[in-house]
Amino acid sequence: MEPVAVNRITVDQALFAEAHSAIFSARRQKMLLYAGIVFCVFGLILLAVQMRFPVASALSFPALLSGIIVVIWALTLRKSELKKKYRAFERKNGSVSERVVSCYARYLIVETGSAEPVQIDYPDIRDHKTTDHLCILLCRDHTGVLLSKDGFTAGSWELLLETIEQAKKEALEAAKAMEELF
Repeated sequence: MEPVAVNRITVDQALFAEAHSAIFSARRQKMLLYAGIVFCVFGLILLAVQMRFPVASALSFPALLSGIIVVIWALTLRKSELKKKYRAFERKNGSVSERVVSCYARYLIVETGSAEPVQIDYPDIRDHKTTDHLCILLCRDHTGVLLSKDGFTAGSWELLLETIEQAKKEALEAAKAMEELF
């Protein structure tokens, strides 16, 4: 069977950082920041009330300190998470990883050259994002497939998206047909 699209990509630190920036959860970062601010405010309130309620002095400093730590953590989360993930990527693949992604009618295969090829069925792809240099397919198991915008040696990004949508539609129809049988 001939592939619908073939993409060659060389993932280096810059592309890895670009992909991380595209999928980083700013919502989670904001939630942590707000939680830290709430802890700080709670600690300050307890600090102000400690004259009337001596028990409050035992809780004010831990709450205030916890809030400050969470705020600092939230502000540095993006950079520290990128460093941690890139170190793991580098340990597994080296500083540069070359990949070939072959996209067929119902699935794609990612070949890294150093391990067994990974097959991903299109219904397992839940979303996609694009950046300046990348097209990113996000899967249900919290993995992603990076494709270079200018790395298509056959087919195109638009053709791949059409193929994925068609395969998802066919899988949904097949699941409905199976459901009706039982």
